[in-house]
Amino acid sequence: MKQHSQKNILRSFTRYETVSTLGILDIQLELNDDAKINIEIQLKQKYNWKKRSVFYLAKMFTADLRRGEDYEKAKRCVVITILDFELEDCVSTDYHNIYMLRDQNGNLYTDVLELHTIDLKKKPHKEQPCPLDEWHCLFNAETEEDLDMIKSGTKNLGIIEAIKELKEISLTDRLRYEHEMRLKAKRDRRAEDKFVYVQGQKDGIEIGKAQGFSVLIDYMRSNGLSDEQIIAELMVKCRLSREEASSLLH
Repeated sequence: MKQHSQKNILRSFTRYETVSTLGILDIQLELNDDAKINIEIQLKQKYNWKKRSVFYLAKMFTADLRRGEDYEKAKRCVVITILDFELEDCVSTDYHNIYMLRDQNGNLYTDVLELHTIDLKKKPHKEQPCPLDEWHCLFNAETEEDLDMIKSGTKNLGIIEAIKELKEISLTDRLRYEHEMRLKAKRDRRAEDKFVYVQGQKDGIEIGKAQGFSVLIDYMRSNGLSDEQIIAELMVKCRLSREEASSLLH
Protein backbone atom coordinates (compact mmCIF):
# COMPACT_ATOMS: atom_id res chain seq x y z
CA MET A 1 0.00 0.00 0.00
CA LYS A 2 1.16 3.57 -0.59
CA GLN A 3 3.23 5.19 2.15
CA HIS A 4 1.49 8.16 3.76
CA SER A 5 2.92 11.05 5.73
CA GLN A 6 2.42 11.31 9.47
CA LYS A 7 -0.18 14.01 8.87
CA ASN A 8 -2.21 11.60 6.79
CA ILE A 9 -3.57 9.81 9.85
CA LEU A 10 -6.85 8.03 10.40
CA ARG A 11 -9.71 10.53 10.36
CA SER A 12 -12.77 8.49 11.13
CA PHE A 13 -14.21 5.02 11.37
CA THR A 14 -17.22 4.77 9.12
CA ARG A 15 -18.07 1.14 9.69
CA TYR A 16 -17.17 -1.64 12.05
CA GLU A 17 -18.98 -4.92 11.63
CA THR A 18 -18.34 -8.41 12.91
CA VAL A 19 -20.26 -11.50 11.91
CA SER A 20 -18.78 -14.36 13.88
CA THR A 21 -20.90 -17.04 12.23
CA LEU A 22 -19.53 -16.08 8.82
CA GLY A 23 -15.98 -15.43 9.95
CA ILE A 24 -15.96 -11.80 8.78
CA LEU A 25 -14.33 -8.70 10.23
CA ASP A 26 -15.04 -5.60 8.17
CA ILE A 27 -13.58 -2.18 9.01
CA GLN A 28 -13.88 0.88 6.79
CA LEU A 29 -11.95 4.05 7.54
CA GLU A 30 -11.05 7.31 5.88
CA LEU A 31 -7.71 9.15 5.81
CA ASN A 32 -7.02 12.87 5.82
CA ASP A 33 -6.39 12.88 2.09
CA ASP A 34 -9.91 11.44 1.63
CA ALA A 35 -8.61 8.02 0.65
CA LYS A 36 -10.96 5.26 1.83
CA ILE A 37 -9.63 1.99 3.18
CA ASN A 38 -11.64 -1.16 3.75
CA ILE A 39 -10.03 -3.96 5.76
CA GLU A 40 -11.73 -7.33 5.70
CA ILE A 41 -10.78 -10.57 7.39
CA GLN A 42 -12.32 -13.63 5.79
CA LEU A 43 -11.94 -17.02 7.47
CA LYS A 44 -14.09 -19.10 5.15
CA GLN A 45 -13.70 -19.33 1.41
CA LYS A 46 -16.57 -18.09 -0.72
CA TYR A 47 -17.49 -18.91 -4.29
CA ASN A 48 -16.20 -16.34 -6.83
CA TRP A 49 -14.18 -14.55 -4.17
CA LYS A 50 -12.15 -12.56 -6.73
CA LYS A 51 -15.25 -11.16 -8.44
CA ARG A 52 -16.78 -10.43 -5.04
CA SER A 53 -13.74 -8.43 -3.89
CA VAL A 54 -13.66 -6.41 -7.15
CA PHE A 55 -17.41 -5.79 -6.91
CA TYR A 56 -17.13 -4.29 -3.40
CA LEU A 57 -14.09 -2.24 -4.39
CA ALA A 58 -16.11 -0.78 -7.29
CA LYS A 59 -19.08 -0.09 -4.99
CA MET A 60 -16.77 1.68 -2.58
CA PHE A 61 -15.48 3.89 -5.39
CA THR A 62 -18.93 4.90 -6.65
CA ALA A 63 -20.62 5.22 -3.24
CA ASP A 64 -19.78 8.92 -2.78
CA LEU A 65 -20.91 10.05 -6.24
CA ARG A 66 -24.49 11.17 -6.58
CA ARG A 67 -26.19 11.63 -9.91
CA GLY A 68 -24.73 14.61 -11.80
CA GLU A 69 -21.77 15.16 -9.47
CA ASP A 70 -18.23 15.65 -10.80
CA TYR A 71 -15.87 12.69 -10.96
CA GLU A 72 -13.33 14.64 -8.94
CA LYS A 73 -15.39 13.83 -5.86
CA ALA A 74 -14.61 10.15 -6.30
CA LYS A 75 -12.10 9.16 -3.61
CA ARG A 76 -9.17 6.81 -3.89
CA CYS A 77 -10.25 3.41 -2.58
CA VAL A 78 -8.10 0.66 -1.13
CA VAL A 79 -9.37 -2.77 -0.12
CA ILE A 80 -7.22 -5.00 2.09
CA THR A 81 -8.45 -8.59 2.37
CA ILE A 82 -6.83 -10.82 4.98
CA LEU A 83 -7.63 -14.39 4.00
CA ASP A 84 -7.31 -17.60 5.97
CA PHE A 85 -7.35 -19.62 2.75
CA GLU A 86 -5.40 -19.68 -0.51
CA LEU A 87 -6.94 -17.94 -3.50
CA GLU A 88 -7.70 -20.16 -6.46
CA ASP A 89 -5.46 -19.73 -9.52
CA CYS A 90 -3.05 -17.49 -7.61
CA VAL A 91 0.40 -18.21 -9.05
CA SER A 92 2.25 -15.82 -6.71
CA THR A 93 4.22 -17.39 -3.87
CA ASP A 94 4.06 -14.14 -1.88
CA TYR A 95 1.54 -13.92 0.92
CA HIS A 96 1.00 -10.20 0.21
CA ASN A 97 -0.05 -9.18 -3.30
CA ILE A 98 -1.11 -5.77 -4.62
CA TYR A 99 -3.38 -5.34 -7.64
CA MET A 100 -3.85 -2.03 -9.47
CA LEU A 101 -4.93 -0.76 -12.90
CA ARG A 102 -1.91 -1.04 -15.22
CA ASP A 103 -1.31 -1.43 -18.95
CA GLN A 104 0.29 -4.43 -20.65
CA ASN A 105 3.77 -3.00 -19.92
CA GLY A 106 3.10 -2.52 -16.22
CA ASN A 107 2.60 1.24 -16.39
CA LEU A 108 0.12 2.59 -13.84
CA TYR A 109 -3.13 3.88 -15.39
CA THR A 110 -4.51 5.32 -12.13
CA ASP A 111 -4.11 4.66 -8.42
CA VAL A 112 -7.76 5.29 -7.50
CA LEU A 113 -8.40 1.56 -7.17
CA GLU A 114 -6.06 -0.67 -5.18
CA LEU A 115 -6.64 -4.21 -3.93
CA HIS A 116 -4.43 -6.05 -1.44
CA THR A 117 -4.60 -9.72 -0.54
CA ILE A 118 -2.81 -11.09 2.53
CA ASP A 119 -2.81 -14.88 2.56
CA LEU A 120 -2.30 -16.20 6.10
CA LYS A 121 -1.71 -19.73 4.79
CA LYS A 122 1.47 -18.71 2.96
CA LYS A 123 4.74 -18.14 4.80
CA PRO A 124 6.88 -14.97 4.61
CA HIS A 125 10.07 -15.17 2.54
CA LYS A 126 12.89 -15.34 5.07
CA GLU A 127 15.40 -14.08 2.51
CA GLN A 128 13.23 -11.03 1.78
CA PRO A 129 11.86 -9.84 5.14
CA CYS A 130 9.48 -6.88 5.29
CA PRO A 131 7.66 -4.99 8.10
CA LEU A 132 4.38 -6.71 7.22
CA ASP A 133 5.88 -10.07 8.25
CA GLU A 134 5.36 -9.22 11.92
CA TRP A 135 1.66 -8.53 11.36
CA HIS A 136 1.41 -11.79 9.41
CA CYS A 137 2.91 -13.63 12.40
CA LEU A 138 0.57 -11.79 14.76
CA PHE A 139 -2.52 -12.88 12.82
CA ASN A 140 -1.26 -16.47 12.90
CA ALA A 141 -0.44 -16.44 16.63
CA GLU A 142 -2.35 -19.14 18.52
CA THR A 143 -1.02 -18.93 22.07
CA GLU A 144 0.06 -16.30 24.58
CA GLU A 145 3.60 -17.65 24.21
CA ASP A 146 3.45 -16.81 20.48
CA LEU A 147 2.45 -13.25 21.37
CA ASP A 148 5.29 -12.92 23.89
CA MET A 149 7.79 -14.14 21.30
CA ILE A 150 6.58 -11.62 18.71
CA LYS A 151 6.62 -8.81 21.27
CA SER A 152 10.17 -9.58 22.41
CA GLY A 153 11.48 -9.43 18.85
CA THR A 154 9.78 -6.26 17.59
CA LYS A 155 10.24 -2.50 17.89
CA ASN A 156 6.98 -1.79 16.03
CA LEU A 157 4.80 0.22 18.42
CA GLY A 158 1.68 -0.82 16.52
CA ILE A 159 2.48 -4.50 17.04
CA ILE A 160 3.22 -3.93 20.74
CA GLU A 161 -0.07 -2.06 21.22
CA ALA A 162 -2.02 -4.75 19.33
CA ILE A 163 -0.52 -7.49 21.53
CA LYS A 164 -1.45 -5.48 24.64
CA GLU A 165 -5.05 -5.20 23.40
CA LEU A 166 -5.20 -8.92 22.58
CA LYS A 167 -3.99 -9.84 26.05
CA GLU A 168 -6.51 -7.48 27.69
CA ILE A 169 -9.31 -9.00 25.62
CA SER A 170 -8.13 -12.47 26.60
CA LEU A 171 -7.95 -11.46 30.26
CA THR A 172 -11.40 -9.89 30.04
CA ASP A 173 -12.77 -13.12 28.57
CA ARG A 174 -11.19 -15.17 31.38
CA LEU A 175 -12.49 -12.81 34.08
CA ARG A 176 -15.94 -12.83 32.48
CA TYR A 177 -15.88 -16.64 32.43
CA GLU A 178 -14.83 -16.81 36.10
CA HIS A 179 -17.53 -14.28 37.01
CA GLU A 180 -20.15 -16.31 35.14
CA MET A 181 -19.00 -19.47 36.92
CA ARG A 182 -19.37 -17.73 40.32
CA LEU A 183 -22.85 -16.53 39.38
CA LYS A 184 -23.73 -20.01 38.17
CA ALA A 185 -22.57 -21.52 41.47
CA LYS A 186 -24.72 -19.01 43.40
CA ARG A 187 -27.75 -19.72 41.21
CA ASP A 188 -27.23 -23.46 41.59
CA ARG A 189 -26.94 -23.11 45.39
CA ARG A 190 -30.12 -21.03 45.57
CA ALA A 191 -31.94 -23.57 43.40
CA GLU A 192 -30.69 -26.41 45.62
CA ASP A 193 -31.72 -24.58 48.82
CA LYS A 194 -35.15 -23.87 47.38
CA PHE A 195 -35.56 -27.53 46.39
CA VAL A 196 -34.65 -28.65 49.91
CA TYR A 197 -37.08 -26.08 51.39
CA VAL A 198 -39.96 -27.04 49.11
CA GLN A 199 -39.27 -30.74 49.56
CA GLY A 200 -39.16 -30.22 53.34
CA GLN A 201 -42.52 -28.49 53.20
CA LYS A 202 -43.99 -31.38 51.23
CA ASP A 203 -42.48 -33.95 53.60
CA GLY A 204 -43.73 -31.97 56.62
CA ILE A 205 -47.23 -31.81 55.23
CA GLU A 206 -47.21 -35.54 54.54
CA ILE A 207 -45.89 -36.28 58.04
CA GLY A 208 -48.48 -33.94 59.52
CA LYS A 209 -51.26 -35.61 57.61
CA ALA A 210 -50.11 -39.06 58.71
CA GLN A 211 -49.94 -37.96 62.35
CA GLY A 212 -53.32 -36.30 62.08
CA PHE A 213 -54.94 -39.39 60.62
CA SER A 214 -53.34 -41.53 63.35
CA VAL A 215 -54.79 -39.31 66.11
CA LEU A 216 -58.22 -39.29 64.41
CA ILE A 217 -58.29 -43.07 64.00
CA ASP A 218 -57.26 -43.62 67.63
CA TYR A 219 -60.03 -41.24 68.74
CA MET A 220 -62.70 -43.11 66.70
CA ARG A 221 -61.50 -46.45 68.02
CA SER A 222 -61.67 -45.17 71.61
CA ASN A 223 -65.31 -44.35 70.90
CA GLY A 224 -66.03 -47.94 69.89
CA LEU A 225 -66.16 -47.57 66.06
CA SER A 226 -65.25 -50.64 64.04
CA ASP A 227 -62.63 -50.56 61.28
CA GLU A 228 -65.39 -50.57 58.67
CA GLN A 229 -67.10 -47.64 60.35
CA ILE A 230 -63.75 -45.77 60.59
CA ILE A 231 -63.11 -46.33 56.87
CA ALA A 232 -66.55 -45.01 56.05
CA GLU A 233 -65.98 -41.93 58.23
CA LEU A 234 -62.57 -41.24 56.59
CA MET A 235 -64.11 -41.56 53.12
CA VAL A 236 -66.80 -39.00 53.97
CA LYS A 237 -65.00 -36.54 56.23
CA CYS A 238 -61.53 -36.63 54.58
CA ARG A 239 -62.67 -37.36 51.00
CA LEU A 240 -60.48 -40.46 50.68
CA SER A 241 -61.02 -43.46 48.48
CA ARG A 242 -61.68 -46.82 50.15
CA GLU A 243 -58.16 -47.96 49.31
CA GLU A 244 -56.58 -44.81 50.83
CA ALA A 245 -58.76 -45.04 53.97
CA SER A 246 -58.03 -48.76 54.39
CA SER A 247 -54.24 -48.24 54.08
CA LEU A 248 -54.31 -45.81 57.05
CA LEU A 249 -55.60 -48.53 59.39
CA HIS A 250 -52.55 -50.78 58.86
